Amino acid sequence: MKRFADGLVRQKGIKPPPGYKTSISICRKFLSEHAPKKAESETPGKLDFKPVSPAQMLYAKKVAQGKGIVIPEDAKANAAAMSAWIDSNRSAKRRKRGRKTAYKPAGSVAPRSIVTTKRFRRGKVATVAAPPAPAQPNSVTGTPLRIPYGNKEVALKLGARYRSGGWYAPPGVDLSAFGERGWL
Repeated sequence: MKRFADGLVRQKGIKPPPGYKTSISICRKFLSEHAPKKAESETPGKLDFKPVSPAQMLYAKKVAQGKGIVIPEDAKANAAAMSAWIDSNRSAKRRKRGRKTAYKPAGSVAPRSIVTTKRFRRGKVATVAAPPAPAQPNSVTGTPLRIPYGNKEVALKLGARYRSGGWYAPPGVDLSAFGERGWL
């Protein structure tokens, strides 16, 4: 407020009241007398007409196509109305964001497809043969573990090891301590 009052003093060439730098009430009174009033269309509670952006329209079309509904004409005319329509019609299920990890839930150990596709940055696609998965990964390579960040020392004391594929318990290590902590 003080900076705004200083700007008005310089702009209009008027003398500020004494104590306006230290008293909010004096400064507020000075501003209400000398500051320009907002027009009726600039009031913060009133919605301005703003056209729908192309990105907003594209997203609304995707939502409408996914639900099999039609976008109303009044929503197509005003960005605020379109935003309200999108909020009321988009699905509640949102994509999880976060870090991708090597830890996968222990599910079936079904063999992977031998042929996979790999996409490169410039759009090229290559077919790559994946190495065959071992028939019994736990007995030869160890049991995969989900060790939370910051538990390295505890995991190492319990016998866990780390490699490029993530944490694992070598064959012969007691898994009960890992199971108690929920790391299996």
